[in-house]
Amino acid sequence: MELMKGRTTAFFSVLVLFTAICSGQTPTVPAGRPHYIEIKLPPNVTSESFIIRYVLMGEDFGGWVQPLAGVSSYVITTTHEGRPATEIKAILYTPGCAIQTLDLALSGATGNPQYAFICQPIRSITLAGVLIRTDRLYGHEVELQARYVARWAQPFLGLDDAPVMAIPVGDVAFPAADGRFRLLIPDLSLDPVAGAQDHAGELQIWAKDKISEAIVAQLIPNGTQPSKTRMGGLRVQNGYPSEIVFVPCAANPRLLHDKIGFAIRPDYSDACDR
Repeated sequence: MELMKGRTTAFFSVLVLFTAICSGQTPTVPAGRPHYIEIKLPPNVTSESFIIRYVLMGEDFGGWVQPLAGVSSYVITTTHEGRPATEIKAILYTPGCAIQTLDLALSGATGNPQYAFICQPIRSITLAGVLIRTDRLYGHEVELQARYVARWAQPFLGLDDAPVMAIPVGDVAFPAADGRFRLLIPDLSLDPVAGAQDHAGELQIWAKDKISEAIVAQLIPNGTQPSKTRMGGLRVQNGYPSEIVFVPCAANPRLLHDKIGFAIRPDYSDACDR
């Protein structure tokens, strides 16, 4: 159990790191006209929901583009350590569209290249669930959202030690009084990238505090199910059972004590044990 606690703490630490290290870019041409690439958006794409994760050749981590409202393109500087980068790799996503990857050689290019994102529409499917053991939410009122965990992203971007990329997908749901909820999520099995057999990934359901938006728990499918992954997510497929039972694996569980004051260890059926 202590080992599992350590693994769980490390898992959530990675998530916090993942959230905290985003780097912003503006959609204007940088001062001094350095080398850059412009990602152009189609009119039907909402710019503030657009996600760009990129790495320049030679970088150890790369960066994220800060989403902005009301822009028609994003500009990414392609200078690394004072020199023009020779290559850029990126993963692009916006709700309702398929995930796209960009692998562009920059050496020998004349001028600053442009890349036009063209939306490939992806249909939505419904994920119905019921949340039990809500006591493990420790009093938080929560909202739920699915995240696509792209385990193929690290090798594609050439990053070994970076946190796994997780993309928020679908809408937000609020559990009813009986714990039931419905999430509308993209059918990633039809996504040319996420649905490819050599692109490992899964869906995970996360609970956030409604007010602070702090991560409260990951929802783990209860018991043994064909669609359940080793990390407590759901396999990418074109449909799910009529109702999946979930239990929370709390991010920061409160330590309960008995009448004498000794800490009560979680039982061995705790969802964090997978």
